[in-house]
Amino acid sequence: MMLASDEIRDKTIAFSCNTGAGHLAPSLSTVELLTVLFNKHLKFNKNDPFDTERDRFILSKGHGAYAYYIILNELGFIPDFEITGFNTEESSLKGCLTENSNYMIEASTGSLGHGLPLAVGMALSFKIQNKNNKVICMVGDGEMQEGSNFEAMMLAHRFKLDNLLIIVDANELQAMGKVEDIALSNQRLAKVMKAFIDDGFYEIDGHCESSINDVYTQFYENKNTNFSIMFANTVKGKGVSILENSAKHHYRCPTEDGYQHKEREK
Repeated sequence: MMLASDEIRDKTIAFSCNTGAGHLAPSLSTVELLTVLFNKHLKFNKNDPFDTERDRFILSKGHGAYAYYIILNELGFIPDFEITGFNTEESSLKGCLTENSNYMIEASTGSLGHGLPLAVGMALSFKIQNKNNKVICMVGDGEMQEGSNFEAMMLAHRFKLDNLLIIVDANELQAMGKVEDIALSNQRLAKVMKAFIDDGFYEIDGHCESSINDVYTQFYENKNTNFSIMFANTVKGKGVSILENSAKHHYRCPTEDGYQHKEREK
């Protein structure tokens, strides 16, 4: 089946609003990035989440997992009862990602700064084994304040991990405010990250599917000398006006402000 970003966004909003769960805003900035990846590029076996030939996707910003859950449900990895029962004892899914190999959730990433080091280890392992598996890791711009991420990039550079793609969901906000008011602005962060590699750095509109697809295509064609970086400029809360670019809605569910979600007409 082909995933559609509009439908994934709609179901992600409903997932939060129907259960009263927060962390919707950091999930909505990931929709197009995830949809294009799972539609056209990531190699996996729909009948076997343990297939050793599969690529690995690590969502390091594990608090923004709702669109990821919806996509895994659409693909048949996560059963319906886990989605409808979310935020209750009926579901094993958490507000932050918890590793579940049966659902092809590769790592627990509720604590920020862990996903990228894990991804680097996976990519290096595939290199040592002479395997062609790719590793894609999505981090948040606020998460890039964690020193572990820069240690991981140094190792990725040292071992020339051209099988690794880092996606930065650069939505300019983190839990307590704007990233530029707390640490580096995204403009400066992009310059710092670009310095780690000689080629394979792409700064794009993270909601433009054609641009996203072009970067994935370049990465999968393996034309770069080292690891690659997609610096994706996105809008936090994309698709719900009261959430967009709103620092206070990092965790806050829009229903707390009287928002009523109407499902998209098909």
